[in-house]
Amino acid sequence: MKITTVYSLGLALSFLSFSSVSAASIENGLIKKNAYETDYFSIEFSDLILDQMDEDDNGLPDIVDTIAEAAEHSRDVVINDLNYLDPMEGYDRKLIVVLDDKDTYLSSGAMGITGLLSNGDPFVAIDPWMVESDLQITMGHEYLHAVQFGYDDGFASVSQGINWAEATAMWVEDLQYDSNNDYVYYIPEYFNYVDYSVFASLLPSGSLYEYGLNIWPRFLSEYFENDVIKDIWEAYFDSSTDYGDDRKLYNAVNGVVEDHDNDLRTVYRDFSLWNLDLSQYEEGNNYPDVYTLEAETSSDYQDNDTAFSPALFGTNYLYFDNSDEDNTFYFHLLKPEGISFAVTLVPYDNGSVDLSEKESLILEQDGEMDSILDLGSLKNADGVYAVLSPLDSDFDGDHESDFDLAYSYKFFAQYGDSGEDYSDMISSSTVTTETTEEKEGTSESSVPLSDDLVLTVVNYDEDSVSFSWNRLTDSEIDSYELRYGTESGDYSDELEIDHAYTTAGTVSGLSEGEKYYFELVALSSSGDSVGSPSSEVSVTPQEWIFTDVSYLDEQYDAIASLTDEGIFAGYSNGSFKPDDTINRAELLKILVEGRDLDPSASTYKNCFTDVGTEWYAKYVCYAKAEGWVTGYSDGSFRPGNAVNKVEALKILFQVYEAGLQDGASSSALSYSDLSQTAWYASYVEKASELGILSETLGGTFAPSASRTRGEMAEELYRYLVVEELIKE
Repeated sequence: MKITTVYSLGLALSFLSFSSVSAASIENGLIKKNAYETDYFSIEFSDLILDQMDEDDNGLPDIVDTIAEAAEHSRDVVINDLNYLDPMEGYDRKLIVVLDDKDTYLSSGAMGITGLLSNGDPFVAIDPWMVESDLQITMGHEYLHAVQFGYDDGFASVSQGINWAEATAMWVEDLQYDSNNDYVYYIPEYFNYVDYSVFASLLPSGSLYEYGLNIWPRFLSEYFENDVIKDIWEAYFDSSTDYGDDRKLYNAVNGVVEDHDNDLRTVYRDFSLWNLDLSQYEEGNNYPDVYTLEAETSSDYQDNDTAFSPALFGTNYLYFDNSDEDNTFYFHLLKPEGISFAVTLVPYDNGSVDLSEKESLILEQDGEMDSILDLGSLKNADGVYAVLSPLDSDFDGDHESDFDLAYSYKFFAQYGDSGEDYSDMISSSTVTTETTEEKEGTSESSVPLSDDLVLTVVNYDEDSVSFSWNRLTDSEIDSYELRYGTESGDYSDELEIDHAYTTAGTVSGLSEGEKYYFELVALSSSGDSVGSPSSEVSVTPQEWIFTDVSYLDEQYDAIASLTDEGIFAGYSNGSFKPDDTINRAELLKILVEGRDLDPSASTYKNCFTDVGTEWYAKYVCYAKAEGWVTGYSDGSFRPGNAVNKVEALKILFQVYEAGLQDGASSSALSYSDLSQTAWYASYVEKASELGILSETLGGTFAPSASRTRGEMAEELYRYLVVEELIKE
């Protein structure tokens, strides 16, 4: 579940008369070979996914059924119930969901990812090998990301925006699938680091803080109502404040809270108290305890533990044990100048806190705590919590790290009898210094991994299948057993995998064309099962179409489809050489045949000084006769020259489209190394609009880099799909 600013692919609808599958509802996709369309989504998947279990015999693999239903359900909740804007509103196309069995878009072990296509549409990629419940919540999570991208993708360029996006996507999961409670698993990632701000850009290293932060939107939605989260997002997107300004999200939250006739400082103070008294939450009985600091009483002021100095809108929970069973607790705080501060004392007894007996105040930025705060009538309570939160400041400076600075303080704490006088101590106290240092952490978002056993197909051929799986943290795991057979759920054979740290295995000696079913089980040292087995995976071993193109290669779908059509061909030794550069003659042959044309060799020949009657002559000379190519000023064509990226685009559009010309300036090119007035600008702009480019939008394009055979197959395949869509 991670956001990425991947800008690459294109639209997904069928065009060519490629080899069709038996189910009429499955068409050829663009990103993947197969596509199943629901009312609002295009679910795209490979032949390997198509080969998976179809328990209800409806012509769709169960995995696709699950994702299709989850996608429509997620949209219904987010768009119809919560009233967010549909990211595909106004477009005559559907949101693409890629079942990424090859980890083309997902980092290893990631559950899902959301990004933008080169035409600006959001897309979602999901690991298809997860259990059903994980598929459902991942689809729901990523759909909210797609909605967020639909508003404005600027949030994904800054850590603060990404963190809020992840927190709210985790929050929405529970509205979509209330019985799952996946979000609870991540709450410790926030509760263990409550000294960090809810508006943080820097995150604790190695944590999944942004996912645990889901407790913040959860609190806001229960404190107000569900609509408040949408209101914050829309205020955030509508704000003219730059995304790099830390106040952008703060201002959005503050403004919405004010619209509800509340003060953000008071609301955050209450948030910190709910986290101490979890019964305030609807599902708080499922939540873990927040991290507390054991503190000691003293007759003098103490410095706080600077390792846990809180940031603005972060919190310290100091616990003071009442071992002597005193009746009154006294507390005083010396805060930094220019910072408002919430101070709350809460009694704790018999395993719970009592907020009804709390004492609380909020110190203004220029104010001081001019008297002792006492909590009386403890009635021999076990202890007292001091809940301390730096709040807002005057926000001077560049606002790039307002919420990542740690603030030190001093405190006095003492138990005693009621009526004790500490006024002399308070009058002689001094204010502490301001900010200490930046919080430790990273701005890089982490990727949450599935805690279930996930069996993934790495490769297969005519007689073997290779797998990998995730390493689980359960200390009881000693080994694994990969069970398989030719009947679903009936495993007649097994492969024993020694050692808990082993996460890969290969089953050999299989029969080509026979469908096999696989399941992975973790075992303890005594041979007992540990946890649940993986989801069942099925594979039909087959010989590769080319010796160097496996079924799980990124460009397999495009190469296989164009080969079936006779547009591409391999070499006599059985290879395809997908990484070899493609030359000018080869490209014209591919493009001309892609239009289902077969020029006469006797008619089209001897058209350039270096093009006579060779195998490629009829394609080159036909292209010249049609005005698609002109050659060089010396009369040559140079058929053996490698084609670079922009030359390939020009030739493609010359063959298939009219109206694009060299030197036509572009209104916008979203690549840092391209000029809007370059001769190729119109071709790159057109390709980007169609969504056929694989280069990351906002990065570099490298126009002079050579196109490989595999890349050209991918580009042409996508173009042919989109072309037919536009012409319909």
